[in-house]
Amino acid sequence: MRVLYGVCSWGLGHATRSLPIIRKLINEKNEVTVVSSGRSLELLKLELQDKVSYLELEDYPLPYTERSKVFILKFCLYSPKLIKSMIDEHYRFMKILDKKKFDIIISDNRYGFFYRNIPSFLITHQLRVIAPKRIKLIENSFERFNSYIQKCFKSFMVPDYEANGISGDLAHNLNRINKDKLVYFGIMSDFKKLDTQEDVDFLFSISGPEPQRTVLEKLILQSVNEVSGKIILSLGRNLDDDENVKMDLNENIQLYEFLPQEDRELVMNRSKFIISRSGYSTLMDIYALGKKAMFIPTPQQTEQEYLAQLHMERGNFFYVDQNTLNLSRNLEEAKTYNGPDMKYDLEKNTEKFLQAIHS
Repeated sequence: MRVLYGVCSWGLGHATRSLPIIRKLINEKNEVTVVSSGRSLELLKLELQDKVSYLELEDYPLPYTERSKVFILKFCLYSPKLIKSMIDEHYRFMKILDKKKFDIIISDNRYGFFYRNIPSFLITHQLRVIAPKRIKLIENSFERFNSYIQKCFKSFMVPDYEANGISGDLAHNLNRINKDKLVYFGIMSDFKKLDTQEDVDFLFSISGPEPQRTVLEKLILQSVNEVSGKIILSLGRNLDDDENVKMDLNENIQLYEFLPQEDRELVMNRSKFIISRSGYSTLMDIYALGKKAMFIPTPQQTEQEYLAQLHMERGNFFYVDQNTLNLSRNLEEAKTYNGPDMKYDLEKNTEKFLQAIHS
């Protein structure tokens, strides 16, 4: 079977959660062509090598997500631009189909990747946007938009569980989506639980868009020396021009600029406790490895704020606002939370995905 697999390049999460599915498709002797751009395409090439074919097609612009007093105005002004970009993407995508025939189309969050005569499936957990202060006008508008887009695809494939899902209202309790065209196939992570010793007490993973990444880095560096135990600190940036950072850290702290996928998997397995942002892909990784964690959501990213609060209310993970961070005190409280509340089965989830697209 000839499979075209599109991957959104808004961060690496779409690429990493797609890797297990693509590998499963390869193992079942399918001919896979991956379409993406930027760092996502680079990661996919690094991980999959020559096992698939590659095409580059730029994404539409990242939607405006910052909370502000004029959020509704900016949201309304941006929506026509986003829709036009999706239409343009679809026409650029159609040119790919003019050159090569495919039996199935799978798209991770690329809304323009569909064709009426080819079974098309959209992978997404964002069936509802979480608006500032849960403004119903915005949330209902986005859900209505998804209900329209849903007509272009055979199914929406949701990387979550239908019962007790970890995405909460992002993909559940829906009002306008056709539930008959939803397939909840379970959470998806490229990380595997390794048989290794947990010899790292805390992993601090600093990531996300600027300037908030730098703000969090400064807050962590100001107080990380007060935390006892073996610590790994991943900054998510280049240290070539800032070597003095290393000199200011205690001997119990190992510092990394970037952790490649394989190294990150090992470090996360070795860690007893993880401190990170609360993006959905990160949440799935933590569930996959069964780790305890403390979340510091990126300010103004309402999805991260919602997920952090949701799982704190469930007793799974503690979270703290970036602007009220008190590292030593917050970590003591975070240790009292239970961690993931369900087991992860990659083979079962990928098999459910493949069964759905073949049905």
